[in-house]
Amino acid sequence: MRAAVAAIRAVDADRLILLDGLNYGRQPCPELADLPNVAQSCRAYEPFDLTHYRAEWVPGGGRWREPDWPLRRDLFGRRWARARLERVYAPWRALVERGVGVHCGEAGCYHHTSHDVFLRWFAEVLAVLRESGIGWALWNFRGPFGVLDSGRGDMGYEPWHGHALDRRLLDLLRAS
Repeated sequence: MRAAVAAIRAVDADRLILLDGLNYGRQPCPELADLPNVAQSCRAYEPFDLTHYRAEWVPGGGRWREPDWPLRRDLFGRRWARARLERVYAPWRALVERGVGVHCGEAGCYHHTSHDVFLRWFAEVLAVLRESGIGWALWNFRGPFGVLDSGRGDMGYEPWHGHALDRRLLDLLRAS
C-alpha cells in the first residue's frame, strides 16, 4: 500500500486516498495511519447472515435462519446486539482517535431481510458509526440495498418521480 500511495502522490500530491480495509473491509490497517491525507474504509455488513440473508451470490445464504434484531444466534452461534457492533467498530474508532479519517464505504441490508429487522439493525449501526466519528454510505442508492426501488415485499412504498421510495429508510438516513 505504501508503494501504491507513493505512486499516486507522484502524480497528484494532494489527492485524498481511501485505503480499503482487509478481510472485505472488516480490519483496519493501523500500521498505515502515519500516511498523510490517507483515510481508511470499512463496511457495515455485520452480522453477515442478517445483511446478506438469501443473497443469491452467497453460498448457502438461502438456507440461513431468518434473521431478527437483536440477533439471537448467527451462523457461528454468537448473539448480536449493539455491544457487539461497538466491538466491531472499536479498531476503526481507534484510528479516528489517532486523527485518521475513516469512511464506511458500504452499508446496508439485502432486500430479503425483513424491513423492520433491517431498520432496527441499521439504526444501531448508524448510531455506532456516528458516535465513532465514522462517515458512511449506502451500498446502493437504488436497488436491493437502497432507499429507492429496493424490491422489498414486506412494506409499502411511496411513489417518487417514477420510483418506489422507502420513506422509513429515508427518514432514518436523514436523522443520522
